[in-house]
Amino acid sequence: MMMSIDTLCLLATLLILFYIWYRYNYGYWKRQNIPFMTPLPLIGNTKAMFTLSNSFFLYLSDIYKDTKMSKAAAVGIYILNKPALVLREPELIKSVLIKEFSKFSNRCATCDPHFDALGSNNLFFIRNPQWRELRTKISPVFTTGKIKQMYPLMIEVGSQLEAHLESHIQNYNSLVTEIKEICALFTTDVIASIAFGVQANSFKNPNAEFRKQGRKMMEFTLGRAFNFFIAFFYPNWVTTMKVKLFTPQFSLFIRRTISHVITEREKSGLTRNDLIDVLVSLKKESVEKQEYNQVAHDVLVAQAAVFLTAGFETSSSTMAFTLFELAKRLDLQQRLRNEICEALVAENGKLSYETITNLPYLGMVVDEVLRLYPVLPVLDREHRPKDGESQFDLKPYYDYTVPNGMAVYVPIFGLQRDPKYWPNPDTFDPERFSPEKKKLHETMAYLPFGTGPHNCIGSRIGLLQTKIGLVHILKNHYVEVCDKTPAQINFDPLSLVLQNKGGIYLNLVNDGLYKRSAKK
Repeated sequence: MMMSIDTLCLLATLLILFYIWYRYNYGYWKRQNIPFMTPLPLIGNTKAMFTLSNSFFLYLSDIYKDTKMSKAAAVGIYILNKPALVLREPELIKSVLIKEFSKFSNRCATCDPHFDALGSNNLFFIRNPQWRELRTKISPVFTTGKIKQMYPLMIEVGSQLEAHLESHIQNYNSLVTEIKEICALFTTDVIASIAFGVQANSFKNPNAEFRKQGRKMMEFTLGRAFNFFIAFFYPNWVTTMKVKLFTPQFSLFIRRTISHVITEREKSGLTRNDLIDVLVSLKKESVEKQEYNQVAHDVLVAQAAVFLTAGFETSSSTMAFTLFELAKRLDLQQRLRNEICEALVAENGKLSYETITNLPYLGMVVDEVLRLYPVLPVLDREHRPKDGESQFDLKPYYDYTVPNGMAVYVPIFGLQRDPKYWPNPDTFDPERFSPEKKKLHETMAYLPFGTGPHNCIGSRIGLLQTKIGLVHILKNHYVEVCDKTPAQINFDPLSLVLQNKGGIYLNLVNDGLYKRSAKK
């Protein structure tokens, strides 16, 4: 049956209106005279997310590397139909992260304060000014003095890692294994110990609760992908969509664990210089002010939740990528192993905190791995000046004033692989971070932990546990490639952080370098 004239007219009108809307909405950056990526109708520049061909955050680095944008200081994009900015110019990046921080003090992402107490109250997602107050209260956990007091607990887990490897390798002299999982067992036990005062026993039981919940937190599901999309890109919808950052199982686990540990710590009166000590102190302060309630308790649990999630995943990924690169360059691996063993011999097998944090080549290797593989490949900030503050503009690069609420992205992965700042950027070369060459770096082109007031509060603990793990693996073992080792890293588009799709398999070989050196 043929359509009626009225129906055809209605369809034609709707198409015309859609065309007008499309041209106007997606003409925003053209009207502002800002270089932009050509959008697709309705989805803008988010095709990678919808096709699951790439993570959106790595796609932002593809924009950074796009040859058409090589001279652009900033690039306009569209998240669905919403304009956003990708920064390329180091001076603009410095302004956003440091100089004009007060106008960009919040991340774009947020969680529903009513439906998701653990998501909205943790240090990563909480909004200013609550963020600044909370960071000040949590900061004592991360002082040099407190970290040095945690060091023996971390070394203890390092010894357990060493024993675990020996027990699995001794009968065969080598072991082909997915190295990221070995590293995650180590970092899970470290975080459980130094943050919660709990023996997670991941080496004895890889499916123990701490490791099991950590593994589930990083699993991809369409439901979680939708939640993260809303939280990061359309935060005004989080309440309507009842978005949750943590899974119900993880939330239940962390609530039970923290409530139990805090109660036991209060009963015993013990001091362990860990996160629980700080949470107990915050609880006591709230009780004295008669402000302790479910909301206050949720704030405490939220810090533990993000501490565990961020703490085990970031360091285990860095360790795995380090071992992957060293397996391909046995000469560099041997140089690092020699440095480690010489230090161990000099200190009778027990490295001090000062020694392990200052091993020069170990530091160079880890810094270079963090350049190649920043765990979070992008930084996001929301433009939201305080009352009375002027809005941020892109002068002298463009005559454009950033509107309130606009998302601004810093593509760390792109910056850290830009040949302008890093010759042969895809090559693993620890010498880039020699004392002499570090002085020549463009500071805004190396941001594995961010910079400015919103930098990663746990970076020193993360670096320390990474170095401890590597020392205990490499002192009497070396890693080499095997048939299952990927020829090159293929980033998993479904992962929240940088991960190789299919894992990283290496051959771990027993080689008592330290034992031989100690006998001489």
